[in-house]
This record gives sequence, C-alpha cells and structure tokens, in this order.
Amino acid sequence: MKSIWRGLAGLAALGLAAVPAHATIIAFDVANVVGNTFEYTYTVENDTLSADIEEFTIFFDVNSFTNLTLSGAPAGWDPIVIQPDPGLPGDGFYDALALVAGIAPGGSLGGFSVRADFLGVGMPGAQPFDIVDPFTFALLDSGVTARSTIVAVPEPASIGLMTLGLLAMAAIARRRRRV
Repeated sequence: MKSIWRGLAGLAALGLAAVPAHATIIAFDVANVVGNTFEYTYTVENDTLSADIEEFTIFFDVNSFTNLTLSGAPAGWDPIVIQPDPGLPGDGFYDALALVAGIAPGGSLGGFSVRADFLGVGMPGAQPFDIVDPFTFALLDSGVTARSTIVAVPEPASIGLMTLGLLAMAAIARRRRRV
C-alpha cells in the first residue's frame, strides 16, 4: 500500500511541477471563397518574445496549396507571397515584414490574409510558421497556426485534476479495505 501512495505522490509532484509551454500564437480563420479557393485570415499574438515581432512567415505545403494571392495586411506591414514549387519541391509562403513598429510583447495584431487554392478535400487546416529577426534572419520562434475558434485547455491543469482524482480513488479504496 505504501508503494501505491509513493507512486501517487510522485505522480502528483510531476503534475504540479509541470510548467505550461508558451509559444507565439498565430490564430487563423479560414473561409471558402469559391470552389477550392479559400481565404486565411490571421491574428498574431506576441506572448513569448521580449522584443517586438517584426517578421513572420507562414508556410503552405507544396502538395496541398497552389495560386497564393495577397488579400491584405494591416497598415505598416509589407506582405509577400511566394508560390509553392513542385519542381523543387518547395513550400509556398506568406511573409509579412513590419515597416514601422512590430507587435510588442503582450500585444496582438490581426488583419493578415492570403487566398490559396486548396488541393485537398474539405477545409484546409493549420500550417507551420516561423518568427524571424528581419536583420539577422535568426529564427526566434516557430510553431503551428491554430484555429481561432478552438479554445486550448492547459495541459498542466488536466494533469493536476487527474492526479487529484487518482488520490481520491486511492483514499476511498484504502478506507474500504479498513472497514
């Protein structure tokens, strides 16, 4: 019985010690324009970097997208699209560069958009992205875009709740054995 309690205590310590991972968030909405043409609209949140986000790149898989076109960008940003190239093969991308101040730490900015023909079935989904320093081209952060309609559930809270549930079940089982 002591080994069960030690194991549960270890699991509880592990769950409570877990620190939520932070990453720059690029949220997207996607809408069908006509046929297989879709428009992505992005909002970029700078919740991890201690400096402004001045440039980011969102990649469009060469096997899933074609015909990228600019739809828009907020004032003070210079966007560009590069087409996917099956001859390389190379992914296409949407890149946006701040011409003035970037996205400050703790801030967010929306209004970035691009249209693309989707070669798959159904609705297109998330894409990889990079946050880069526009002067050194150093990679500052990377991740995968997330639908803005999905609310993320923090994993450490789930682990903590599971640990509390296991501890409660163990206590009930121990109590029943005594009776």
